[in-house]
Amino acid sequence: MRKVAHYRRVVWLSEEKHNLEKLVLEALDLCPDVASTKFAYRSDIDVQISSRSLTDNGSGVYFTLFSEGRKAATIENGGEKVLKRNPPRGEEFLKTGIMLVVSSNHVAYLADGHTNDGQITALFHHFFKARKFADSTTQFLLEPKANHVQLMRLLQRGVKSIGLGLTSFGATVEQLGKKDKNSIWLAPLVAAADALKNAMTQDRSAAEREAASEIEVSVHLGYDGRRNTHLVPELLGELAKGVEENASEFKIVTKDDAVITHDKLIIKTDVTIDGDEVASDPSSAFIVLRKAMNDWREAGVFDQ
Repeated sequence: MRKVAHYRRVVWLSEEKHNLEKLVLEALDLCPDVASTKFAYRSDIDVQISSRSLTDNGSGVYFTLFSEGRKAATIENGGEKVLKRNPPRGEEFLKTGIMLVVSSNHVAYLADGHTNDGQITALFHHFFKARKFADSTTQFLLEPKANHVQLMRLLQRGVKSIGLGLTSFGATVEQLGKKDKNSIWLAPLVAAADALKNAMTQDRSAAEREAASEIEVSVHLGYDGRRNTHLVPELLGELAKGVEENASEFKIVTKDDAVITHDKLIIKTDVTIDGDEVASDPSSAFIVLRKAMNDWREAGVFDQ
């Protein structure tokens, strides 16, 4: 099953700085079994850590969110009846499952159902408060943005593809074309940009120009990896540096499968794990999240 592994770093807002992984381990030491990890997230939602995986290569936890006694609706197959069903005795219907691996102050996560940075941060906050930890341990947030130096390190390791919108593509080629060292291998890109611009010249009728404005055009640069060479990803990496600095819209996929976009400069990776559309297998999730963490670490994402 395909999922997306997301990277976040912990930013401490209190004067007293902490290590999130150490805090998680301390809290789990106070919780010998699943039942003792349970805490209230909201008035209508409870959470427990249904699975844990503690190794030297990152600490994994599986937050499961549910509402006690909440019924589920069923529809009569071939009929008009909408019925309500209680959860089986001793069980609850799972609302959201969030699998995380924490390494020092770095977090990788994937989820079954919807989640966001605020929810994940709040889960840690409530878990620590339920363990009677000091308030300073909850004064942090999760930051998706890597700094510019880290992004450059990712690009230097190589790029698989660069996706650009029409307008940003033209601007990027024009600006990068002024750099002599790039002029030779940027020539085909200039030609492609000129062809796209010529298709929407001012000699078109007003109706044609209006129609052209409705068209969404994207330019995709990349390679399929069939040739065992480092030069193509390196050259794409050089182009990606200029794109990241100059373009207003882009999507860069690095050699390590990290996805970088302009809006949030989020680092994320497509992964394959065991499970189905209902629930992922947490053991499989911990394995692939640790693999993603190692790749990001080697790429320099963890460097402060």
